[in-house]
Order: sequence, then structure tokens, then C-alpha cells
Amino acid sequence: MHRYMISFTYKAPQGIGFMSVEWPCKRHIRSMADITKITNDLRSTGYIEAVVLSFSLFADPAPTPASKAAS
Repeated sequence: MHRYMISFTYKAPQGIGFMSVEWPCKRHIRSMADITKITNDLRSTGYIEAVVLSFSLFADPAPTPASKAAS
């Protein structure tokens, strides 16, 4: 599983909202089709008129429950 930091804007009651979230992906983001899917997922969860501005792959994989317990 790959983890990305996704930054996006959306229509908020006060105007324009800006947000960054950690986004898990089963495969690397490779094309605009991948960004379109993420945009549609954001919109389907309530972010009105969401537009992805940027994304960045985290260097380390997400911790698993077993590795959290060992820390």
C-alpha cells in the first residue's frame, strides 16, 4: 500500500476551503485518470467541487498494527 499527501480545494460555506489529507493507494498515482478518481472520491464524501492541487508520495510505508506495538 502506498501513501500520498493529497492537497485540494473545495467549495466551503465561507468561500474556498483548503485541505491536505493522507491518502492510501494500492498502486502509484501514474496519470490524470488516477487524479480524476481521487477527485471523484473526495466529491462523493462531501467535498463540493473538490480540485486536487498536488500530491506527494510518503517515503515510508504506513505502519502496521504489529510495528506500532513494537515501537
